[in-house]
Amino acid sequence: MTQVKVDPEKINMLGLRITKSYFEVDESALEEPELVENIKLGCKSESAFNVDEKYHFFRLYIKIQGFDKNEKQVRVRGEYHIDFHYIVENLSEFVSFENDDTEINVDANLGATIAGISYSTSRGIILDRTQTTDFNGVILPIINPHNLLDKDTFSEMEN
Repeated sequence: MTQVKVDPEKINMLGLRITKSYFEVDESALEEPELVENIKLGCKSESAFNVDEKYHFFRLYIKIQGFDKNEKQVRVRGEYHIDFHYIVENLSEFVSFENDDTEINVDANLGATIAGISYSTSRGIILDRTQTTDFNGVILPIINPHNLLDKDTFSEMEN
């Protein structure tokens, strides 16, 4: 597959849907509140494509665990699942097929661009939704969006 430059103006977000928005404080923490000083973040993503329709579906899973100033886990956690729907006008330029067209390969630069847009949008959503919680507003760290494509830190986090 020839390297094609990603043109952000050919990417249109059709919409997003928050399928899970979960914040939990253990009952014991309600009686003895613990200050959240830091967070640990777990992420993973999934993608699906309809090349004929130029459609790209991107799902982002995010887990957040609170920690105190001594890096001790506190009894505050959250979890978010957010679905993003895109039209990529030139999607076919980023796609190749293998194994009798049953396996799709998508250029990593397009994947990282979509992941970056989705993650950045999620940062704002999660900041807004955690403002009035014991997290006092979570500002997700800036990350390399390529890491969302090939690294699953979501399952590594404690439940």
